[in-house]
Amino acid sequence: MHVPVNRVFNNVSRNLGLQTYANNLDSWSEWAFEAEQYIGSNKTFLQKEIVYSATPAQATAQFSLEVDNTNLDKEYVEINGVRFIFRNTASANFIGSTTDSFEVAISTVAALSNSLTAFCNKFNDSFYEKIQGITASNDGDKTITLTVNDDGNFGNDYTIETSNGIKVAKFFSGGKDILNNKQIRLPDSYVKVLSVRAGDAIIQPTSSQYKSKVSTLLDRFYINGNRINFTADYTSDVVVTILSVPLSVEGYPMILQGHEEAVAHYIMWKHKLIGYYAGEVPQYIVKDLERRWYQLCGKARGDDNMPTSIELLKIGKLWNTKIPLTSFNPPLYDGLNSY
Repeated sequence: MHVPVNRVFNNVSRNLGLQTYANNLDSWSEWAFEAEQYIGSNKTFLQKEIVYSATPAQATAQFSLEVDNTNLDKEYVEINGVRFIFRNTASANFIGSTTDSFEVAISTVAALSNSLTAFCNKFNDSFYEKIQGITASNDGDKTITLTVNDDGNFGNDYTIETSNGIKVAKFFSGGKDILNNKQIRLPDSYVKVLSVRAGDAIIQPTSSQYKSKVSTLLDRFYINGNRINFTADYTSDVVVTILSVPLSVEGYPMILQGHEEAVAHYIMWKHKLIGYYAGEVPQYIVKDLERRWYQLCGKARGDDNMPTSIELLKIGKLWNTKIPLTSFNPPLYDGLNSY
């Protein structure tokens, strides 16, 4: 699980005695990313698939109301952390205001479609930054469709959560980036390309030193900066599996839970180095923060890479088997996964 980097920033600003970290936001974000790279455990980055197509597409999501207006009061839909609550404003128990930006007014005597329309109007007129660029539309039959306005995979990372009386019919998915002129653009958050496939065929990277001169008869690709170039022109979707930095809706890096203290000490160390170079901070403070960072970095890396109890059982079974293990043959593989 990854947590917002703001949690670390609040800790750092409190430890340094700062009233706000607004002026340090860019530097601290870069240092937080550096710290996560240095920790470098197998859980630091997310593995994700990016879909590219000659016909890019928008991500969409759907939810439907499972109850009627009489039971819809206090049910909610939460999109990207912004919660909209259906409220029966005519109820004697209603406390609030019909003008609240997050409350959707309903009536027990009106048709359910009126509640859907009220939600769409409230959502589309909302000023919340986290849901800007998403449009809600009433499909009828108790269903609302949420459509990301721009094409691309980024919309697939949007989140939706509902209460018991509302059912998510489709999570955000279907977004595709553009494949044009045998070239695709990797997201800014990518760290490493793991695999590339077109349809069901795995595409191999070229080993030629003259990458742009590779024969078009071969299915090959090469990476140039943040772009992947292909030797062939594909009509099917191209799927790229990458390791990427998890980002929040605001675009800031997310921190793996358990890394907060290590990342905080790295930021404090780098922050105090500025004062040290200016002759304002004594060396022992900088050295103490550096030493503590290296300790916490090693601890975080070790905790992440420690096998689980099930993995330890599998390791023990592998270690103690008398059968040479050349591959995961079915009998042994079934035995390893029997726990």
